[in-house]
Amino acid sequence: MFGLPQLELPFFWTKPAPDKGNGARSGSSQRPSGSIPEEPRTIACGGQEIRYVVRRSARRRSLGLQIDTRGLRVAAPLKARQAEIDRLILSNTAWILAKLREWQRPEYQAARAWAPGDPIALLGSVRPLRIAQGRAGLAKFDDALILTVPKPDDEAVVRARLRDALKAEARAWFAGRLGHYALRYGVDTPTLRISQAVTRWGSCARDRDGAHRVSLNWRMIHFEGRLIDYVVAHEIAHIKHMHHGPRFWSAVAKLYPDYADARDEIRRRTLELPNI
Repeated sequence: MFGLPQLELPFFWTKPAPDKGNGARSGSSQRPSGSIPEEPRTIACGGQEIRYVVRRSARRRSLGLQIDTRGLRVAAPLKARQAEIDRLILSNTAWILAKLREWQRPEYQAARAWAPGDPIALLGSVRPLRIAQGRAGLAKFDDALILTVPKPDDEAVVRARLRDALKAEARAWFAGRLGHYALRYGVDTPTLRISQAVTRWGSCARDRDGAHRVSLNWRMIHFEGRLIDYVVAHEIAHIKHMHHGPRFWSAVAKLYPDYADARDEIRRRTLELPNI
């Protein structure tokens, strides 16, 4: 990581602190090397007691706030002082409380509470999901999806095989769109990595040999192709512009003219995604 540029496209509930270092690596649901166990904390915030956890890592160069299904989390360098963390939380009280409330809205709770047999969205098309016994696989029809699994009565197995199937769909779709936008932008197609990051849709990194790597979150496969295209165009633009300055956004606009509307829509609809 050290010294290697990387740009990230976060979910809308991620709020990093100002970064004075060289940039941070993208996170994932797995604990990175150099991290230590999470530290549970509480703080009086806006007249409420807020529970949160601090996740320290040697890879972090700055503090950052994240809100997801687990609540408030603070990403911190190993030597960050508690007073610095407290100041960051208190200076963002309104944002934190608003996002925590948003996660509790009934319609979002219901949308995320997916159960085997519920309909599922694939590239924006919501279809009934039927589960049958057989060799693991996903068959796609205009009016239904059929997931075959060795143990259809085992919910954990069903969820795991569905995730695997959706990741495979995502890899195939994302690879095609990366190639399309790379060709339009006049750059080599970057290496694709399928991500299951909790807090970002995509990231672009440059390796020491100058090759680029784009990570894309498999959960985007629930969205319409036009929204996925925005994220892909965003990351492709980073190949020439490893920043979020005016030249970067000008490049995004050339690749995807309606990027502002797509960016707003994907932020609004994030909480609708099912927990599989």
